Amino acid sequence: MRICVFSGTTEGHELSRFLAANGVPAEVFVATEYGAAVMEPMPGITVHEGRLDENEIAARLDADTLLIDATHPYAALVTDNLRTACAKTGARYERLLRPALRYGEGETVPDTEAAVAWLSRHPGKVLLTTGSKELEAYTAVENFAERLYPRVLPSVGVIQKCASLGFPGSHIIAMQGPFSAGMNAALIRQTGAEILVTKDTGATGGFAEKLAAARETGIKTLIIARPREESGRSLAEMQAFLREELGLAEEKKQTAPPRFPLFVPLEGRRCAVFGAGKIAARRAAVLRRFGACVTVTAPEKRAEIEINLCRGYEKSDLSGVFLAVAATDDRTVNHRIAEDCASLGIPVSVADSASESTFFFPAVCEGAELTVGVVSRGTSHAKTAEAARRIRRVLEEMT
Repeated sequence: MRICVFSGTTEGHELSRFLAANGVPAEVFVATEYGAAVMEPMPGITVHEGRLDENEIAARLDADTLLIDATHPYAALVTDNLRTACAKTGARYERLLRPALRYGEGETVPDTEAAVAWLSRHPGKVLLTTGSKELEAYTAVENFAERLYPRVLPSVGVIQKCASLGFPGSHIIAMQGPFSAGMNAALIRQTGAEILVTKDTGATGGFAEKLAAARETGIKTLIIARPREESGRSLAEMQAFLREELGLAEEKKQTAPPRFPLFVPLEGRRCAVFGAGKIAARRAAVLRRFGACVTVTAPEKRAEIEINLCRGYEKSDLSGVFLAVAATDDRTVNHRIAEDCASLGIPVSVADSASESTFFFPAVCEGAELTVGVVSRGTSHAKTAEAARRIRRVLEEMT
């Protein structure tokens, strides 16, 4: 069986790495020079660069080909061409999906034309994060050269295209992602943007980070909807499918060692808790009970907890902190806190991500001048709670 991967996404890149790691030869097709440049050399992987039409695709296929469509969810025409070419040649077609994200904010329009019409009705500067492919359409927006700040890939051809369309150099943001919510927010403030235009590019496309930045800065969000709902396989599902289809060995799963029960004095030490929900309230209360000086930061006040700093998270909040707790309602913010703590060497407990946590809150049991902490390996929460109840009864009997 011959495998052809039509890539152009992070998922396609990861699938190519998967095939190379398992000794499976494959031909990978990318549309642009930039797409080829980011594909590092991989054993058995041959990269082809350039856009192909339906007939050119069909010429490269036969009935013994497995074609994996890992193109962008907004490249609907390419997907149509791939499907048609497979139907003509008898090649097998499989779709590698980039799952959409659920979102409840912003204004949603069906396509670029509708986005241009919407922007024409709504004044204000715009951070345009939809790439360069459809950039010409946005020149129909009145005063586009003054209002729009396109963020595009940093290639010579793309920058020349922006300039040829009339975008001034001071408005062209040529950068390669991924972009954190903090970086997006910084660009919004730098440009003075009042509107963010984006597509639902999914988790790997930085969509959540864009929405988080828009919320943080209080600007409007205009979202171009995906052209269609699709069926297919996620990256993990595609890898499992290929393992079975090609008879590949199952990936060996390593069992993590148990968590070491480290006990440290907290009296007088600065600890930071981010969030205002029930988890944050419980964590802050435990830390204070053990003598820590706790600062709670959250953008809104709630009944469960006393807030010391009523605002969003800032990296400077970690200055002088002994340990931190990321327990906000926003996955993107929790991830930022985890990254910043890692860079500063600060132990952090991340409420919604065990993999990002560098210490773990135990179920605390106290009595008879003893302190016992109970933790699981991350999955046995019911067992942890039951063990803690039994230990507390034992400690009460010893008092």
